[in-house]
Amino acid sequence: MGLFDKLFQAAPEQTKLTQQEAFAGIAVAIAGADGSIASSEWDGIVNYIQRLRIYANFSDQAFNKLFDKLFRILKSQGAGALVKASAEELSEELRLTAFACAVDIALADGVLEDSEKDIINQLASALAIPENTAVSIIEVMLIKNKV
Repeated sequence: MGLFDKLFQAAPEQTKLTQQEAFAGIAVAIAGADGSIASSEWDGIVNYIQRLRIYANFSDQAFNKLFDKLFRILKSQGAGALVKASAEELSEELRLTAFACAVDIALADGVLEDSEKDIINQLASALAIPENTAVSIIEVMLIKNKV
């Protein structure tokens, strides 16, 4: 590494997240798990976020800052790291909602990739959601998203 590389090296992205970042981080991680975010997945994220009270006082600028941070983490560290960082900071009361949102978003584009299945399994574990509860949520979201 040269002298200038040390000077201009990007600082590592801070992965300590707020509640709002953690909830949205789970949604972004699920949507981006397969390497791209479909417009139907993005619409799902926006739809969920607009309905949650924790975002009631967020301005457009605050949302832009939030998503910029989450996309940087997703790009630099991957979906698994974003799920882990988000799950660590997400409150107990938002865990089931975040899991249901994530499953819904993963199913939004009509295709459930293996990478999305892996992240959903990782998410259920990271959020300490009992298997029977996770299966019930997945079943409901499969019905909801049936074409």
